[in-house]
Amino acid sequence: MKTVVVLAALVALSLAANLPTPSHHEVETKAVDAEFVARQKKVLTFFKHVEQFDHEEEWYKVGKEYEFEASIDNYTNKKAVEEFLVLYRSGFLPKFEVFSIFDERMLEETVALFNVFYYAKDFETFYKTAAWARVHLNEYQFIYTFYIAIFQRPDTQGIIVPAPYEVYPEFFTNTETMFKAFRVKMQDGLLDEKLASHHGIVKENNNYIFYANYSSYWTYGPEEQRLAYFTEDVGMNAYYYYFHSYFPFWMSSEHKIFKERRGEVWWFYYQQLLARYYLERLSNGLGEIPEFSWEKPIRTSYTPFMSTLYYPFIQRNGEYHIPVEKYTEEIQFLDTYEKTFVQYLQRGHFKAYNQEIDFRSSKSINFVGNYWQSNPDLYSNTEPRNFWRSYEIIARHLLSAVPESYEKHAVLPSALNFYQTSLRDPIFYQLYGKILKYFLLYKEYLQPYTHEKLHYVGVKINDVHVDRLVTFFDFFEYDITNGVYRSNNEIKTGTERYLVRQPRLNHKPFTVTIDVKSDVESEAVFKIFLGPKYDSKGFPITLQDNWMNFVELDWFKHKLTNGQNKIERSSEDFFYYKDDSVPMTEIYKYLEQGKVPKDMSEDFDSAPARLMLPKGTEGGFPYQLFVFVYPYQGEAKAHESLIDNTPFGYPFDRPVWDETYFKQPNMFSEDVFVYFEGTHFPYQMNNPFYVPLKNQVPKH
Repeated sequence: MKTVVVLAALVALSLAANLPTPSHHEVETKAVDAEFVARQKKVLTFFKHVEQFDHEEEWYKVGKEYEFEASIDNYTNKKAVEEFLVLYRSGFLPKFEVFSIFDERMLEETVALFNVFYYAKDFETFYKTAAWARVHLNEYQFIYTFYIAIFQRPDTQGIIVPAPYEVYPEFFTNTETMFKAFRVKMQDGLLDEKLASHHGIVKENNNYIFYANYSSYWTYGPEEQRLAYFTEDVGMNAYYYYFHSYFPFWMSSEHKIFKERRGEVWWFYYQQLLARYYLERLSNGLGEIPEFSWEKPIRTSYTPFMSTLYYPFIQRNGEYHIPVEKYTEEIQFLDTYEKTFVQYLQRGHFKAYNQEIDFRSSKSINFVGNYWQSNPDLYSNTEPRNFWRSYEIIARHLLSAVPESYEKHAVLPSALNFYQTSLRDPIFYQLYGKILKYFLLYKEYLQPYTHEKLHYVGVKINDVHVDRLVTFFDFFEYDITNGVYRSNNEIKTGTERYLVRQPRLNHKPFTVTIDVKSDVESEAVFKIFLGPKYDSKGFPITLQDNWMNFVELDWFKHKLTNGQNKIERSSEDFFYYKDDSVPMTEIYKYLEQGKVPKDMSEDFDSAPARLMLPKGTEGGFPYQLFVFVYPYQGEAKAHESLIDNTPFGYPFDRPVWDETYFKQPNMFSEDVFVYFEGTHFPYQMNNPFYVPLKNQVPKH
């Protein structure tokens, strides 16, 4: 019998050994004091087993005992507490219901809950309030609001929140993989290790590993499925969720650090996101981002194999007709909103809501961004407004094809209903591409940069050298244990964990070397952009038609000396990117050492570094690298994280009317190629189940 057990173990080990393992990166940490560690541990406990209660946890006992109404003096804004209590007494979203911030009533409740969190007078009151809310309110409504409160409160700056794909794994993982985890849990392990391995399930170090693929043509059709590794990437979708958590559309700028540049930040984020998406489309042989009309059928289908823990996601078929007779008022609103903006531009100014905006001024970008986000700052000088009349919210609802629900608290899930899943739906990029076209129309009213404005006297870039740019797929691992129901004993012991292992796009580190000759000794600012070299049909594309498609890779300050300067910039130091988040289990280990991952504490809202470069092709896909250097002004910055106060995306924040202005000595364009190496399709790295078996019978 002992021999049989040993042989079975050897078979299991050999099967696991044949499956690939994830790569790991070196984690940069920073030291924190004992008070920070104590607060960090308290915060992390709220994110464990979101769907379940551990009655032994400190927060549960605190939440049950805390007398919220009797503690109103512990909040700096008593009116906010009173407004919350009015809503709470009338009936908040019950537990175990689907939560979406795009629902009118849920939005009102969430704003009230956030205000209570935000105005807690100290961290201890904040913690007790969060514990009370965790016990009494809807679990996902609580987590959503708690996330944002952590980012916004002054006394929680630097506190780490787990990656959203650990907190809400069902929003980042297809149902096929989640159901595998459910089955393993229900049958208490692997009944047949060989069969399980064939389906990409193995056990390693007391953890269950599920090898996961991306969605196929069943979800996207034959073309868009090529981009699934990008649109479904857990890091990219987490990045979008972080951005919303930092700049919620419903929050006034009294809580924000970029009070005067909020609309500009919104524009820059979406411009960069769509430019990056466009580079990926080019690598995969796809054309321009398609366009759509509210009056015509929506041709882009989307059939997600996704599910909340209660309801499956709604599907949208091809040639989807928005029911005009049902949504007449909504369609009229969207059409009027678009035309009203164009009329503002034609007049050259906007005057309403105690505001007067001159569209010829570069500062008007803040108004334009606020207009299209429909945030409170657009109407900040007048009475409170109804957020439901938002272009974004109504557009998302119509495009998601979600039928009306007649139950009081029921929200039927769709990809566009959640920030965690929006990037998965191809129509998302078409919607925001439509919005950005109005930004481009507005940009034409701005005075283009002159030769003198862009010139840097006495500074010349002689040459730019870039290492070979290489991308590949490697495996990444993330924890989905939060999405699996566990017994009380399992919650306490936390022994077995459920992990997804999935191929993700990555690149080899590279260095950009810039040779600069300077006749002056001064502080200079450098920017590095990556943009298309050819359009989707293979023709060279001019800068006049291409300026909006450049992705800003880096932004840094450097002191130039008189004479020759050799500047080497590693991709690992690029300004806008961060490494993958660390699992919660690892965060606890760092806390025991008095440390936390630096990226997660300081740069949580940066883009995933592994997606810095588009996939490219095996033979090398052509792009162009644009390097720009300009004088550092040294003026007061809007935020300490910024290099200076130039417009976001400068100098590609305005149309290029004369391309010769961008061929000055302090600018340099370099043709580069992105080479892809290794297995071309992610699914080929995964389960043998997905690869057609070869005929082993010899032919006669």
